[in-house]
Amino acid sequence: MTEEVDESAARGRPMRDRFTFLLIVGATFGLQLLTLVTGIVMARLLGVDGRGLIALVIAVALFASQLTLGGSLPAALTKLVAERRTTARDGLAPLARRRGWIVVVPCLVAGALTPVLHDSTGASDAVAAAVVVAVVTFQTIAFQLIAGCLQGEGRLVRMAWVALAPQGMFAIVLVVVASAGWTWSAYDVLAAYVVTGLLSTWFAYLSLLPARGGDEVAIPESQVWSEARANYVGSVRPLDGLGLDRILVGALLGTVSLGLFATALAVSNLCRLVSNAVRVIVLPRVAMHQDDPSAQRAVVRRWVGITVVLAAVIVAVLEIVVEPVIRHAFGREFVAAVDCARWLIVADGLLAVRSVMIAAMQGQGRGGTASWVELALLPVLLVGIVVAAQADSLVGVGVTLAAVGLLSCVALGWCVARGPRTSGRHVSS
Repeated sequence: MTEEVDESAARGRPMRDRFTFLLIVGATFGLQLLTLVTGIVMARLLGVDGRGLIALVIAVALFASQLTLGGSLPAALTKLVAERRTTARDGLAPLARRRGWIVVVPCLVAGALTPVLHDSTGASDAVAAAVVVAVVTFQTIAFQLIAGCLQGEGRLVRMAWVALAPQGMFAIVLVVVASAGWTWSAYDVLAAYVVTGLLSTWFAYLSLLPARGGDEVAIPESQVWSEARANYVGSVRPLDGLGLDRILVGALLGTVSLGLFATALAVSNLCRLVSNAVRVIVLPRVAMHQDDPSAQRAVVRRWVGITVVLAAVIVAVLEIVVEPVIRHAFGREFVAAVDCARWLIVADGLLAVRSVMIAAMQGQGRGGTASWVELALLPVLLVGIVVAAQADSLVGVGVTLAAVGLLSCVALGWCVARGPRTSGRHVSS
């Protein structure tokens, strides 16, 4: 009887995964829409200077989170919670009590660096900006860690709602303020951002499964840090996750080329949004089958195949519509971005497939191998962009990104096809 129930659950899981995938894709596009709404409202409320302060605070907080505990640690928590099929409260509570204070360290560092980056008008303004950055960094890291736990617990639908909560509440506040005609300063807007962010973090924490107690075994701290170290480069994803391409284009080709490049990027990131939804499903599903290699391979084949098909369709459609979209949406002065955008669309499709394969390898406990592949290709990216800049070729930058995406897919595809070694694999208890 138990075997029949297990087989029925296994047959129903792909259908639930497809529904979850569609829901997460919808939530991802909803998040992009909310981000657009808040950006427009903030620009109207604050003007260029105030909007720049908000952008600086959020950028510093995200950068500090991505480079520290908010980068690879959430993926490690997802993998370890999923493969043990435990709850985050049971598996990670002892670690949180012992090491929770570590979260404060990157927050303080980010806050201390803020006065260097922010051209403040006085000491009080510099202190206020530093405090806000420290708090926003804290809530960003905490939110990412809790989201990783929800992902590991398999609460993917709840995770989609949790992901919409902070931007959704913030958008509602800003729309009310703009509709009422109130005059808010940049720090008033930041205070609203902090409050809605902290409320969303609390909501995410309450969304975790309750502790079961009993004979549940805590996840060893050494395994958490080991997984996080192995996953670090693969989770940070320097090829497309840190904006190195934009930094180099702006520094080497100038602001005009950067404006064209940013326009090309704006119409070429659709595959990345879809792959983010796939990654949310793939990592915990692969980790759950750690003791069943054949089922694990089936999960990897199914979702990598789905990603390849979706990426191919999206790339084909975007290649057809990219020129009229740029011409009509951005204006004739941005038509020069079309040729670069065509290559960036291809690069985005390839990098989307590569990000799903990274998630699959992290679920298999091979995040270290994915990190080495990412690290090995980073010099290729940097040298290619420098060479393209020397030739004053924005198209060359797009070609470089597409070539790096192809090399990454080939290398990771070979690693995924080989599969994990049987010896030394961790088998869930």
